[in-house]
Amino acid sequence: MEPALISQLRYSDTEQSPHSHYHLSCEMVLVCEGEAEFVIDGRQYLAAAGSIVFISSYEQHEIHIRKMPYRRYFAMVQATEMERLFPASVLPGIFRNRPAGFTHCVSLQAFGEEPERIFARLAKEWESSAPYARQMVKNLLEQLLILVYRACPQNFTALENNTGNRIRDIRQYIEQHFAEELKIAEIAQKFYINHSYLTHVFRQQVGYSPKQYILLNRLSYAQELLETTQLQVSQIAYRCGFGDVNNFIRAFRIYSGLSPNQFRQQRGQGAASGGRTAQIRQGRKEDESI
Repeated sequence: MEPALISQLRYSDTEQSPHSHYHLSCEMVLVCEGEAEFVIDGRQYLAAAGSIVFISSYEQHEIHIRKMPYRRYFAMVQATEMERLFPASVLPGIFRNRPAGFTHCVSLQAFGEEPERIFARLAKEWESSAPYARQMVKNLLEQLLILVYRACPQNFTALENNTGNRIRDIRQYIEQHFAEELKIAEIAQKFYINHSYLTHVFRQQVGYSPKQYILLNRLSYAQELLETTQLQVSQIAYRCGFGDVNNFIRAFRIYSGLSPNQFRQQRGQGAASGGRTAQIRQGRKEDESI
């Protein structure tokens, strides 16, 4: 059976408590009524009715309701499956690529009620066992992303096709192997691309250098293990690809604003409110031998 394109999809009009969290899927939220403040990696947005918000799997975020009633749809999208189903399209990139000028929150007000209608149909088809329901989910999601593209084309990286596909493949390779000992020079060699050019184009498309992207994947996975297991911090460090537990603790504190033990103690209570600092988001001088 094929992997699901959407793992979770809901409509909600209930009040939420302020929270900060992360997850391993990419999130998409359509605000239908009311207003909510989204803080994503330190960037603040006020999402009013008609706004759609995209959050990647490695971006910590907080949501605060600012105006009730607050009605919204939210979906958890499997970005890798999205890329598999749309191999020649720039549309899937909005879930994980962060090019210059990217904004997490896009207004679709110009399209009236169409985005909400698409989401309502998407929810119905996602829950359906009717013939071709999965194909309908794919088609409706594509329609929605086309509206997003028309409203905000700068959110979508447009590289020369072969280069764009190669960077996508490298990003997926990192996501699958981040817990291993990875060196950027060896990745460049594996994918037959110049080392310096890889770093430049990867940052242009994804928004992070390859080194930063490896680190973000390791730290996001560390959060999952801290939240869902009783493994010792040293065990988590090694499982996530850190050769030294002290380096892990230091990087985790920069990433989340908390030590691993503090994060674990506060799980379920809006942990990690600090978010990533500019050190990770903007980068430092590259040490390509991670």
